[in-house]
Parts: sequence; C-alpha cells; structure tokens
Amino acid sequence: MIGNFLRLGIRQMNVQLRMRVLSLWSLALFFTQPAIFSAIGMLLARAVGNTRPDLVYTVLGAGIMGMWSGLVFTSTYDIRADRREGTLELIVGSPTPLRRVVGFRSLLNILAGSTSMLAAVAAALFIFDYSFSGINIPGVVISFSLLLLALWCMGIFLANILAWSRLSGTFVDLLEMPIALLCGFMYPISVLPAWMQQISAVFPIRWGLETLQDALKGSLIDSALVNKWLIALGVSFVYYLLARWFDRKVHDHIRITGELHSI
Repeated sequence: MIGNFLRLGIRQMNVQLRMRVLSLWSLALFFTQPAIFSAIGMLLARAVGNTRPDLVYTVLGAGIMGMWSGLVFTSTYDIRADRREGTLELIVGSPTPLRRVVGFRSLLNILAGSTSMLAAVAAALFIFDYSFSGINIPGVVISFSLLLLALWCMGIFLANILAWSRLSGTFVDLLEMPIALLCGFMYPISVLPAWMQQISAVFPIRWGLETLQDALKGSLIDSALVNKWLIALGVSFVYYLLARWFDRKVHDHIRITGELHSI
C-alpha cells in the first residue's frame, strides 16, 4: 500500500514538474510577475523617501505573491484541462481517489511556486545585500511550513470546487488579487481597516504569512506567535475538511449521472 502510494506520488509529481518547467505561463507566474510586483514596491518606497526596500514586504512579499498566483492558476487550470480533454471522469472513476491526485498535483505546484521565494531570498542576499543574522530560524522554519500547508489546503479546496462545478471557474479567477490584498502579502496587515482584517482571518495564508513576517523580524517564540501558529493550523484543517466534502459531492454526482460536464 505504501509502495503504491509513493509510486503514484512520484509519477504524478514527475508529470506536474514537466508541465511546469515546459510552460512559459508557469515560469512567468513564478518569476516575472513577482519581479514586477517587487519593482513596483521599490518605486513606491522610493517615492515616499525610503531608499532601501523593505525586506519582508517588498522583497519577500513578492515571492509570496508568486507562490499564491502560481497555486491559483496551476492547480485550478489542471482541473479545467481534465474537463476540457474529457479525462476528469476517468480520474474520478479510477481506483485512485480524486483527492489523492489533486493533493499530489497541488503539492508539486506549491513546491514549484516556492522557487519564487528562493529567488526573492537570493535577490535579498546578492542584490540588496541584506543580512538574515537577526531572524528567528526555528520560527521561520515552522512558519514557512505552516504557510506551505495553508497554500496546499487552499489549493485542494479550489481544485475540488472546480471539479464539482465548472461555473466556479470565474469565481476562482477573481481570487488572486483580493486574497493578496486581504492577507497583506506586501504590507503589514495592521494597515487594513478592522473589518477587512476580520475577513482576512478566515484565510490560513494570512496567519502563516503573519507568523513568517514576525519570525523574519526576529520575534521570539512566545504565546502570541504560538497562538497564530495554532490558528493557521486550525483554519487550514477547516479548508481540508471542506475539500473532502466537495470530493464526496463530485463522486456522488458522477455515480448518478456518469459525467461531470453538466455542472
């Protein structure tokens, strides 16, 4: 059982890696778009008198933007391609659960998108000459892991929504910038109005990103940071449960109708 699981994961992730590397669209999402956002952030910083761009929000925030944009469009477009090519029903009807296929796809898409963060760190070190000596390394590792988990849970949630209903595609396309604005990818979440901060609390990315920003600024692992970690973990689990619920609805629908093109 474990061997079959690992073989499936390796094969699925191998296919996904080839698709991402050979796709100019994916490479633009992971590298070109974050560079543009980072450049805009630097220009705005200079306009207000800051000659040195902010490490957390201007440089690394652009890397997070690349990870999120890549996840939204790669994970959801995979399901759209399956529906368009008529293979979605075959995947749902195969012995391998749809949630497992979607899970491996989303995992590889997130790992591929994390190259945006690596590029941002490299730019901070070699271009802007930033020092990471004062960061909380254990806090950064835990926070970044929770951020990856949050992205994965939201990725499988969005993919299952698209598998359940093609009409949700328009809604998903509109999520890229609102989530970036609500979760404070390139600015402190505290600058948002209180009602917007309350809305952003339902997204696990906000909590994972907030703890990562705190750890990068050298914050100690105290009760406040641990509470944010627990919130990020809890909200991510809610999205995972919602993804499982949509997965059951997909299977129920295809058992009744034999296809998934009617919704």
